[in-house]
Amino acid sequence: MTKWEYKTVIVERSGTKEDFSFNWSYGPWETRIGEVKTPLLVSLGELGNDGWELAGVLPTDMWGEAGRGGGSAGVRAIASLLLLKRPLP
Repeated sequence: MTKWEYKTVIVERSGTKEDFSFNWSYGPWETRIGEVKTPLLVSLGELGNDGWELAGVLPTDMWGEAGRGGGSAGVRAIASLLLLKRPLP
């Protein structure tokens, strides 16, 4: 039976509301390990090279946005937790 090692990595992006409008601008997705931020695709490549496999994604921070006239424009995830696993040696 395979035994697994698990790791979690925070993935996030920042958003800013444009002045006097209902629009938000979002930055790129980045991973955060400690205080170090890295573009998501770079991190996934490095983690994969180290044998880590994506096992799940858990949204941890959601923003609801109102549309014009107060209607809902949807919900956006701005932070998630990646759950990774790899076989123990």
